[in-house]
Amino acid sequence: MKKLISVVMAAAMAASLVACVSSTSTTTAAPAAAETTAAAAAAAPAEASSYAGKSYKLKMSSTVGEQSNAVVVAKAFAEDVKAKTGGAVEISVYASDQLSGGDMAKGVENIQNGSIDCAFEPVDVMANMDQTLLTLSLPWTYTSYQEAEDALKGDGGAYITKALDAKGIHTIGFIHNGFRQLTNGKRPVTTPDDIKAMKLRVPGGDVFMKFWKAVGADPVAMAFSELFTALQQGTVDGQENGFDLITTNKFYEVQKYITEWNYSYGAFALVFNKATWDGFEPELQEILLEAAEAACELGNKNVVDSEAAKRQQCVDAGCEVTTLTDEQIQAFKDLPAVQDYYKEMKELYGTEACAAFGIE
Repeated sequence: MKKLISVVMAAAMAASLVACVSSTSTTTAAPAAAETTAAAAAAAPAEASSYAGKSYKLKMSSTVGEQSNAVVVAKAFAEDVKAKTGGAVEISVYASDQLSGGDMAKGVENIQNGSIDCAFEPVDVMANMDQTLLTLSLPWTYTSYQEAEDALKGDGGAYITKALDAKGIHTIGFIHNGFRQLTNGKRPVTTPDDIKAMKLRVPGGDVFMKFWKAVGADPVAMAFSELFTALQQGTVDGQENGFDLITTNKFYEVQKYITEWNYSYGAFALVFNKATWDGFEPELQEILLEAAEAACELGNKNVVDSEAAKRQQCVDAGCEVTTLTDEQIQAFKDLPAVQDYYKEMKELYGTEACAAFGIE
């Protein structure tokens, strides 16, 4: 654990220098292909291991930017795995869906088909393969990060893992993506009337599209990589994400108003192509699981510990942050269209998914 903490600190310090992973790293033509090399044998741990003499060069992707918590943690995970395997496993990390041309859906498809070995991807993005995973994002399901973390370490995480395994993707951990807030460039939003006809970028999926329609907004799906320019040019009026992504992507430069209401929780899943994962020796799988557990613990801590500072960063940049009261939030929940939305979503995703995520 101490080793991982030092790795995370080093990764964070080096993020702006983009020095954690060399862009010239060699990758294999097939997922998790292993080759015997003298160099790998020399770098192997002193004690004999089941993967001694093998060299794994893996590609790891994330849809978010270089400075985002998920990418920093991904690089820390990669460094820890490299250290724990004596250099036998090298993971090159690519931010902003570089390996799929900025296309989130294509990125998930590439994990599924094995052209990308592993990733830190939002659960709501991977829900393209199984819409019931969007149950996690139903508005106001969780009231705290601890409550959400407990769900992902319990039945909720087990449900996601089972669903993705069936699609050829294996999950080994989760970190907070954060509670989603609303930003826009037009006006403060404190009542349903304030949001009517506002054009908002959302990730896609019924859980988001239908919610925003229910509260009177005009939601549009758009790749995350296109969002800053769309906000800057006024193609959309606003967007919804946690404070980590609001700050690391500098949305505060093109959005004056932020509504803080924790309306939806999101998580990143640390995943591997299942064929790649199944091809690893059990001993190597245990090392990866150990590194994933520590990385996810620190990744969650990063989000929780930094959120107040990131909120203040938005204020210092000139944003007007309005925190809604329980009564103000209830006004949105009480809208007849929102009540109908909840009923529809629960029927759509089913009782098994709702039970797994603690939704009655």
